[in-house]
Amino acid sequence: MSKFKIGDWVLDDEDTLFQVCSVEDNVISLVDEPYYVLAKDFRPWTPKEGEWCFFNMKIDCVWQSPILMRYGEQDMRGCSIEPFVGTLPSFCEE
Repeated sequence: MSKFKIGDWVLDDEDTLFQVCSVEDNVISLVDEPYYVLAKDFRPWTPKEGEWCFFNMKIDCVWQSPILMRYGEQDMRGCSIEPFVGTLPSFCEE
């Protein structure tokens, strides 16, 4: 049984971020990667203080628009959290 599920974000030993797209026993495949890899070679992504992330929550069973902000700026308990991957808009402070 794998410690990951489809949709999880994982890091390799070089801290490269990937998203899991399929799971079979102890092997996973990653979005944009053409091969299967051993799950044991990856660890779960967890947000770090100050890291840019998307936060999303359900209100009355309806997903709200995601919010982009730094992890730890506000209490976002109950939210779904995903890493921000890409280039920040120019109006966001680095």
